[in-house]
This record gives sequence, C-alpha cells and structure tokens, in this order.
Amino acid sequence: MATTSIPEQRLVELRSDGKVASGVQGGFVDPRVLHRCVEVLDRRGEGWAAAVLGRALDRRSLAVPTRPFLHAGEDHTVVLADAEEDRIAIAHLDVSG
Repeated sequence: MATTSIPEQRLVELRSDGKVASGVQGGFVDPRVLHRCVEVLDRRGEGWAAAVLGRALDRRSLAVPTRPFLHAGEDHTVVLADAEEDRIAIAHLDVSG
C-alpha cells in the first residue's frame, strides 16, 4: 500500500474540506473535479488514494468498474490532497543551490 507525506491531522482537515465542497454543490458531481480526480488516481495510484482517504478502495464504481467507488466529497479530497502533496514536496526542495 502506498503512503502519503501528509500528516494525519492535515488529512482529517482535507477530508472535512472535501465533504464541505461536495455539500456546497448540492450533492451534484462537478465533472471538472471528477476529471482531475481521475488524473490524480492514474498518476498517484489507488494505494495513495486509499492512504489519503483512510479506507480501502476495494469496492468498485458501478458506472466505471475499473475505478474505485468514492463517497460524496472524496473526489474533492483526492484533488486537495494531490495539491497538498505537491506543496510538501516543493517545501523540501533545496532552492539555495
């Protein structure tokens, strides 16, 4: 299983932010967020997403069986966590060089 560099407390915040973002849309899926989520899943893998979401992704989507089933807001959480992971990586770069 893949891991993430994001601290657990920050993951909790991102999960909460994802649920809030989903609720703001009235339960409708934003196709732009979903497309970005698919790109992140392809690049980072389902193991990474499972670590970010804090649960196994064994259940498959009925619409697209090659993709994991995501609960409301988890698409937002994956996208937010991808950006956070990038921020952490950038912060660790040595730019003095």
